[in-house]
Amino acid sequence: MLEETLFTIDMPYRQSMAVKAYSFGVDSQGRVLGGDDPADPADFEKAACFVGSMRGNEVQQTFICARLVRKLRSIEQNGGLVPGKRIMIVPCVNPASINTGMRFWVGDNTDVNRMMPGYDQGETTQRIADALFSAVKGYTYGVHFSSFHLDGDFLDHIRVMTGVGIQSNNGADFGQAYVLRHVPGSSDTTTLHYNLRLWDTEAYTFYTRRTSIIDQDLAKAAARGCLRFLHERGVICYPSHAGYRSTLLNERQLIPTQSPCGGVFLRKVQLGDIVSRGQIIAEVADPLTGETRAEICAPRGGVVFYVCRSPLVNEQTLVFQIVPRDVRIGADDTARGNFLDPEA
Repeated sequence: MLEETLFTIDMPYRQSMAVKAYSFGVDSQGRVLGGDDPADPADFEKAACFVGSMRGNEVQQTFICARLVRKLRSIEQNGGLVPGKRIMIVPCVNPASINTGMRFWVGDNTDVNRMMPGYDQGETTQRIADALFSAVKGYTYGVHFSSFHLDGDFLDHIRVMTGVGIQSNNGADFGQAYVLRHVPGSSDTTTLHYNLRLWDTEAYTFYTRRTSIIDQDLAKAAARGCLRFLHERGVICYPSHAGYRSTLLNERQLIPTQSPCGGVFLRKVQLGDIVSRGQIIAEVADPLTGETRAEICAPRGGVVFYVCRSPLVNEQTLVFQIVPRDVRIGADDTARGNFLDPEA
């Protein structure tokens, strides 16, 4: 394993922020990156890159990358790396915000994942984005562990963008239950996923339902999915169970359900439950008297994909998203999905 510091930023009131990367690879002579007799990084194909947290509350995303580092060290020691392929992992891009408990950059509250591909003479987050993107561009596969924009629980899934840039058609190789296709809008053009595609990287975003807390079981499942993907793409030799047979759908096919009024949100179904049309899936109660103000019914039958976590909701709050039973992908894939836009 090769450990390196991608870049360092001096902080005014605390120690410098160092962003580290961990690379794995073995050459045809059996020499590994970072070993006692190290292999030359220039001799390797840039095969796959994984990027963890860019925001200060994405603790789970950093932890998933840490598990990947641990597993790949074991695979490296057991001879499971395919010669000539380099894998790089960047667990945390924004440790300063994690240390201070802020979601965005500590200086001006801007989002690093809205500054791609960056500018080396710009604002701090633009410089961070430039340094990161300079390190990760050029890889064949790129995976970003990102946090969800909605305050709720959702099923783990892979997101792929459509449109310009290189196409990402292997999302099912992660073995997750759902692969969502997203037509990018203007806010997506400065994300890591979008720009990796423009620079000829097959890009994926991996969403797991935890962000600010550690869920070891979900982290293990996410790491297994990434190892499964690397094996299927011929980057490592690590046979594993196939996981889920992924369902591919466009984001606009998710059925939204909104609250008809404000009050206390009392859900009656759980994430992943199968519901039928007209089934009562939640109630909205008066916060002072407890009387039921409204019953929320499922508009379609299907699987509960997203559930609002907030105990109090306003009128027209998005409280559920349902994967319909009859998911079909047609030739027309140009309509933009409105309910999964990041940071909407």
